[in-house]
Amino acid sequence: MAQNTSPIFVLTPIITSVVPSAANTKSDGAGTIGTDIFKAFTANATNGSFVSSVRFNPFASVAATNTVATTLRVFISNKTSAAPTSADAWLFAEIRAGIQTADHSLNATFPIEVPINRILPASYTILVTQHIAAAANTGWQATVFAGDY
Repeated sequence: MAQNTSPIFVLTPIITSVVPSAANTKSDGAGTIGTDIFKAFTANATNGSFVSSVRFNPFASVAATNTVATTLRVFISNKTSAAPTSADAWLFAEIRAGIQTADHSLNATFPIEVPINRILPASYTILVTQHIAAAANTGWQATVFAGDY
């Protein structure tokens, strides 16, 4: 059986981002992409990609606004659209996100970093959700740091 004996490195660095704009109370990967489960990254369609991490940052569009306490979830899936199920979207991480006051004049928010450090097969996706809907004028931005082969 032929095998690759040389190390491989990413060719093109990629940074993508999405804001989960609705709640998804399921941890089994079920939902509808773009409605309650959000595509944060799609691996290169030919050779796949390496995903380093997903960083969640709280934000506000009105000064000194509190986010809600929620659970943020990261899934790996072979779906790029439609409605994944537990058969094709797999929970990678759950993170407790406490209340933070975003857009504050004196106190900075703190990001939540989820290390991934995995190779994704061609066209696989990173999906993200939040368990409780964002408070008015706030949200969590999920930014993926990756590289295409």
